[in-house]
Amino acid sequence: MAQFGTLLVFAALLVATFGQNRGIPSCPCIESLLGHPDMQGMRSYFTQDQSAFKLMQGDSSSTATFPLTYGQSQCDDHDMGRPPTCNAVNPPAWCASQWCYVASNCTGAPKVSTRFFPAVESLFYSYGTCASSGSTSSVEAWTSAQEDVSKNLIKLAEGYTRASRWQLEHAYKNYNEGDCSAGRTGRNMCPCLGCAPVQGWGSIAFVQTGFLNGTGFDQSDQVRAECLSRSIATTYQSVAATEADPNLNRPGFQYFADQKTGSFTQWPKMDMCEGREAFDPRMRPWYASGATGPKDVIIIVDVSGSMSNEGRHVLAKAATKAILKTLSWKDFATIILFNSMVSDEYQGRLSPMTDANKASMETWIDDPARSWYGGGTNFRDPLMRAFDIIEDSIEDHQTSMCQKVFMFLTDGDDSTFSAYDEIQRKATQHSVFLFTYALGSGISDLSKPKRLACDNKGVFHQVDDGDDLGNVMSRYYEYFAHGQEICSGSFLRYTGLGSSQEVYAACMSMYDRTTPTPGLLGVSCTDLNLLADMRALRGQAGFNYLSCVSSDMTKQCRHVDLSECARQKIRHAYSPASVCENTEYSTVGPSTVCPCSEQSCQDNASFTDEKYYFCDTWVGDDCSNPRPSWGYSDEAMAEVRRQCPRSCGLCRQGPCERTTSEECPIIPVPTECRACVGRTYGVDINNNAMACPADAPRDLSDLWKHLDANAGARVSSVSKLTASCVAVAAAVLARLAGDSSGAR
Repeated sequence: MAQFGTLLVFAALLVATFGQNRGIPSCPCIESLLGHPDMQGMRSYFTQDQSAFKLMQGDSSSTATFPLTYGQSQCDDHDMGRPPTCNAVNPPAWCASQWCYVASNCTGAPKVSTRFFPAVESLFYSYGTCASSGSTSSVEAWTSAQEDVSKNLIKLAEGYTRASRWQLEHAYKNYNEGDCSAGRTGRNMCPCLGCAPVQGWGSIAFVQTGFLNGTGFDQSDQVRAECLSRSIATTYQSVAATEADPNLNRPGFQYFADQKTGSFTQWPKMDMCEGREAFDPRMRPWYASGATGPKDVIIIVDVSGSMSNEGRHVLAKAATKAILKTLSWKDFATIILFNSMVSDEYQGRLSPMTDANKASMETWIDDPARSWYGGGTNFRDPLMRAFDIIEDSIEDHQTSMCQKVFMFLTDGDDSTFSAYDEIQRKATQHSVFLFTYALGSGISDLSKPKRLACDNKGVFHQVDDGDDLGNVMSRYYEYFAHGQEICSGSFLRYTGLGSSQEVYAACMSMYDRTTPTPGLLGVSCTDLNLLADMRALRGQAGFNYLSCVSSDMTKQCRHVDLSECARQKIRHAYSPASVCENTEYSTVGPSTVCPCSEQSCQDNASFTDEKYYFCDTWVGDDCSNPRPSWGYSDEAMAEVRRQCPRSCGLCRQGPCERTTSEECPIIPVPTECRACVGRTYGVDINNNAMACPADAPRDLSDLWKHLDANAGARVSSVSKLTASCVAVAAAVLARLAGDSSGAR
């Protein structure tokens, strides 16, 4: 009976249907998978009665069946409504696109290797052969329809990256090692079989998504990492098959790094043997940028005489550079060197971490005239100087207005230090997280650097002379990743790919949803250059919108939602010696269930307070007792607390009754730039000052500019505006009301 059913389907596939799209002549749809050269491989996917194909999606309880006609004979939206991705509430754009399986040697249309049948060698599919123009590119469709490409592009990139998150999080939830232990070995990127040099790309293989193992983990961790890699390849290859330039003139990648193992997945597969030993994707700016929100970082380094021992000053330099590599344009930072006093500092203000500024800081570090060892040890002076820099940077708007991090490295003792209460008072005032690093065997009293960390929401690290100091210090961002669930995309710009081409990337965190509090699984990115020619877009009117909105999404401050219990678990994961004593949670372990807050407790993203600051700029500030000099009325602060509970840290924490965490909500891409409706500072993704674009539909910046001119930032209350300020406000509102089209 099963054979009879199979013959009926096979016969149906051979019937020619008038008007069907079977692809372009040089790359037609194949008639039947049953005739594939690797028929033995296909049989492994038959259901027991051979009436359908089966696809295992992580474990035996999550099996999907595909009809024997799947992807064959004609172009169709074969994936629409099907698992594992296209049956989601908001499926990615490629789900509605037509495609079919094609021969491995067909030409004239881009093709990629199969997503769902990895045991079958040389099985390919193509979207391009099904497009009448030979292209399924969204950008070409928008251009033909005379739509604004720049405004649509940011939504497309974020949507594809979100689809990767959905796919990976569900694969992790349903993971079963037995279902992932076997598979294609040709995905390795070192050595990279089938890779060949392509100008602007490197040595690559377009038809596959590649995998690079992490190091230092057991076999089960590596199997899990490869299983997740295969799951995300579903989205990567579909996006590539739909959007990539068939002529390969537009280099752009999709990539994912696994948090636990450091393994790396990328489309297209690429030869990554060069520099393999030193490559850890978790140390790249795109990873830290996708995993955490903006931050102000001050690196405070001991350069006393003992730093010459065991080459510690060399390690300190390398560690400082490693930290800089984790920072991106949305972050601010500076460096303080100290011995018996503050011996040197990079600048008296924080600097945005643009590529140029990071290069300048590295040059400063390597300056042979700068001493990195000599003199005694004084803890208080450099810490107090760091607080001064924070205050001066805030005054000059040289700040992310988000989390503030001090990274304090020492290899010695300060026998006179006792300013714990003073430091804690300042750290509380400025919401500073203080991480301390005790380097080498020369510290007789570890209690001081440890207490500094414990008093100030940080982590103490004891680092032996033989340890990798750079790796230890540059992993600080993982602390924030534990406490920041980031549901929207983060964007960055970089230069690479063996050319001078600028690349824009949309990145997003992936989370473990099987626990009450989301845990970081890794970060996935989609290069916008894969989807569009970014150089051409610069000349279009909508590019200003793309630049400012991608900057707004990236620069939004993220509250660190960590209880002391959660902090103790993070400390314990580093070392039991890092756990703080004399606290309620001094005995926590990996299985401890910590208090949690409701994920539904969120800010009103469009709200601005009476000084025109957005909710997220209150992260780290005391919303119940703001500085009097800011001049907020009691009524205004009550409204801030109502509208901004998460940024104000007011979401109720209690016993965690849930056993799993909710998936991220879909956050709409903003329709206008924040600089047009509220205050923003710093630089945008293109290193330009944040400002409302000249072609924006509205610009309310006159309101706060006039307010500042009369009273100074965050000083006078809107309720006490002068008559002239009221007049300006009225004029702006009248202008808006009188022009319903929004045109300036």
